[in-house]
Amino acid sequence: MTRQLGFLAGLAALVLLWSLAARETLPAVLPGPLAVLEALCSLFADTGFWRDAFLPSLARAAAGLALALAAGVPLGLLAWRWGLVSAFLGPLRLLLMGIPAPILAILCILWFDGGTVTVVLTVSVLLLPVFQIAVAEGMSAIDPELAEMARVFQVPLLPRLRQIILPAVWTAFGPALRVATANALRVTLLTELLSGAEGLGAAVQRAQSWLQTDRLFALVVVILLLIGLAETLLSLLVNKRHQL
Repeated sequence: MTRQLGFLAGLAALVLLWSLAARETLPAVLPGPLAVLEALCSLFADTGFWRDAFLPSLARAAAGLALALAAGVPLGLLAWRWGLVSAFLGPLRLLLMGIPAPILAILCILWFDGGTVTVVLTVSVLLLPVFQIAVAEGMSAIDPELAEMARVFQVPLLPRLRQIILPAVWTAFGPALRVATANALRVTLLTELLSGAEGLGAAVQRAQSWLQTDRLFALVVVILLLIGLAETLLSLLVNKRHQL
């Protein structure tokens, strides 16, 4: 309860500072909270926004996350099982983790059509090493004594998965999934912004080009709410799993 009150107090202080700063500047430079709230209500009431901007971005982020999962989990298992595979994947892993997201997005835009394929591939390529490392580390965290005991007593696969393997893997995979989901949304918006693909990123670009600063801030609020909601839900999932 105390943490929640502290969060609300901090949020109120930020809004107050924002309001005071907005009084000293032009609305085209820094709109006030009330103007942004009006623009936000206008966005929520606009069916075209949900159809043409919000849902396409959400679908691209989900597709990129799913593709990264589909490739990263098997690679993580292979890297855990065979050290040679882990060593072989090492240079690619370092490359993907080291390259900045804007540079990779620009390269994908040059190589592909700049549309949905570009966004999905950019998200998946950036997130693939996250899942590969999380799965490999999670499998390495399995208690060898428990694993040996299960083998000796011939524990069936399903109970072994539920009681030994998955809890160990989840210690690394759960936080990785939480971070990756938020990053999938961020990279999606970044790639859309650079490529001009229709979505939240393109909506932000149009608002900036047309000096609709109140709408720009409203879009930022929507993006923050979306990322915050995703992180909160996954955080609850991670905490619930730890309590089981």
